[in-house]
Amino acid sequence: MQLILARHGNTFGPGDKVTWVGSANDLPLVKSGLEQAERAAAALANTKLAAIYCAPLLRTKKFAEIVAAQQIAHNTNHITPVIDNRLTELDYGDWSGLSDDEIAEKFGDSLQNWMNTSTWPTNCHWASSEAQVTAEIKSLVAELEAKHSGETVLLVSSNGRLRYFLKLIAGEFERRVASKQFKMGTGRVSLLNGQGQQYSLLSWNDEPAALKEILYSASRA
Repeated sequence: MQLILARHGNTFGPGDKVTWVGSANDLPLVKSGLEQAERAAAALANTKLAAIYCAPLLRTKKFAEIVAAQQIAHNTNHITPVIDNRLTELDYGDWSGLSDDEIAEKFGDSLQNWMNTSTWPTNCHWASSEAQVTAEIKSLVAELEAKHSGETVLLVSSNGRLRYFLKLIAGEFERRVASKQFKMGTGRVSLLNGQGQQYSLLSWNDEPAALKEILYSASRA
């Protein structure tokens, strides 16, 4: 199974105050975010997706729906995104609705620790844990393997959760934390290739156009 991971597009426009939005903040995509979704849809238009799964938030659902519409237009592949709570963004607790500066002022080094080493903060009332998120991802992927062996599946989620898909590959999460290359930007995509239950990373945090070339090369291999 191939897993394509996509982070939803922008939820803030020019001039907006940028704050931390987690599962408790259901913001829609702004104009640039919709354009990012269209770019992802165009890049995947010639890749037949067996399924699209997304978080229940507006920003992830809309992104998934735009990709699904292009699948219908190009592949006559009538696919409906499936909502799965195991793809929902993290609940950032006391950080929700605050800017970086406000978080740093109130909670000290916890923001930089999360940004630089993906260290979960203490005393900020995040609603989950790294272990729980990792377990949810592994259970989701196990179910997908049973349903979509040999197929390509798109998962649309958010940066806080997507990084933990790296834990499907032994040591990859730790390597990327050490090099500070574990984040996914808005509208960016990644590709994991599974052989049985063993996964390899073919792409991480790329623009959709770059993934199009990688998928083409993989199909020719």
